Amino acid sequence: MRLASSTLDLKAVEELGGIVGKAHVSVSLPDRVVHSRDMWPRSVMWTRRGFFPHVPDVIVSPGSTEEAAEVLRWAVAADCSVIPYGAGSGVCAGALPIRGGLILSLKRMDRIRNLDSESMVAEIEAGIYGETLERRLNPMGFTMGHFPSSIYCSTLGGYLAARSAGQMSSRYGKIEDMVVGLEFVTPDGVIHRTRPMSKGGGRLDWNQIILGSEGTLAVITAGWMKLHRKPEHRCFQSYHFNGLRQGLDAMRRVMQAGVRPSVLRLYDELDTIIASTHGGMTEEEGRDDIEEPTFLQKQVKETFESLKSKSLAHILKRPSVINRLSDKLPGKCLLVVLTEGRKDLALHDMGRVRAICERVDGRDSGEGPARYWLEHRYSVSYKQSKIFNSGGWVDTMEVATTWRDMESLYYGVKKAVAPHAFIMAHFSHAYRDGCCIYFSFASSSDSDEGMEDTYGRLWQEALKAVHDHGGTITHHHGVGLSKGAMLPVEFGDLWPVFQDIKLRIDPKNRMNPGKLGLR
Repeated sequence: MRLASSTLDLKAVEELGGIVGKAHVSVSLPDRVVHSRDMWPRSVMWTRRGFFPHVPDVIVSPGSTEEAAEVLRWAVAADCSVIPYGAGSGVCAGALPIRGGLILSLKRMDRIRNLDSESMVAEIEAGIYGETLERRLNPMGFTMGHFPSSIYCSTLGGYLAARSAGQMSSRYGKIEDMVVGLEFVTPDGVIHRTRPMSKGGGRLDWNQIILGSEGTLAVITAGWMKLHRKPEHRCFQSYHFNGLRQGLDAMRRVMQAGVRPSVLRLYDELDTIIASTHGGMTEEEGRDDIEEPTFLQKQVKETFESLKSKSLAHILKRPSVINRLSDKLPGKCLLVVLTEGRKDLALHDMGRVRAICERVDGRDSGEGPARYWLEHRYSVSYKQSKIFNSGGWVDTMEVATTWRDMESLYYGVKKAVAPHAFIMAHFSHAYRDGCCIYFSFASSSDSDEGMEDTYGRLWQEALKAVHDHGGTITHHHGVGLSKGAMLPVEFGDLWPVFQDIKLRIDPKNRMNPGKLGLR
């Protein structure tokens, strides 16, 4: 592997070392390669064949907001691009240094600076890992309530930059609902702090402008985050519905009844069968009221069990076979439900969920699938490497829409993706007016070029289908490079306004260039 050396001279490296300490500046090839990508599947494909097109010049790790500000001032003077970097677990190419430049790694900034137990607000630095944060809060009796599947390999700064959502957002909200104040540094090296306060105040909410800007406007260095009491009790339940429409109707009714489940997660027919191969249905075994699987269900299950064998790449080259089978499946969709909080309230909420599900003919499937999901909820991302190692690729797309357009969007995206990859989905992050559809798809090809071509066409057609059916192109993964071309379409007449904000704050386009559909 031959890569160009860093374009920074020794003097520049020494100047940066004088700001953050010599040990926290690196121009070594291994460090530069590690920080040349995130977990965007296309960059994983590149890595697999030893192709590294976006290698930064230097990695700088400030230990404080003041050091971060001084680094940005240095970058302004040096005409150097700056890419804020958390843990590199994003899947939309939001952290790729497409013009080389300086990676501003925030991992050293991982403290809980202050915790106001009376107001239940904590001041937390952006570089802290999600799992580390929960491990520090829990002994004090608190939780932030933010549990993304990447919790072990993602940071608070990444959540804020991409408007992340945790698996329990139906109860606790998305990350933007948890913020009461931000500390951030603009490209001119000026530190800004939005005053933490409760609802109210006749002012523009700058938090909501900086949140989701993916490092294109500023570097987020800390946030004042709402906390919750750690729940004393959890209830588990699952239901099967004879069709997607019934399951979605149950979800909508639960949320519009004012119930606040921590998890309300509905699998489509294919994903329901996949879940059963993972052991989540074991509690159903031996029950008289459980129907025997149909021939088609057995066939699909056997097909996916074969994915564990050496024929994986062969199967992924023929996605239409699996998609045709799934289209003929008789409706049977699994809904997993969790409620939590004070014991009496958690039990009461689950009782209301039960009454609603029974009213739309949901069949009680016990606690097993819900308990299994909670135990294994962080496992799925770590299983994707098997598909990449087999020569294929796998990706996910999380979009959102209203209840009215939910089925139309789901079937529209399936139709767009089906020729290119096998596809399945679940519905989660439910709210009063709608929810997120989380699609998973995988495919393979005989060549790297063919694989990238398929990948590109799939995403282009899938995102167009999302807009055609009234949805938004992202719910919680962000935009980055992956979805950037569609953001001007989504913004419509307001796109020039966003461009003007970018131009005013970052006139020389030094902050994370090329992301969010910007030039």
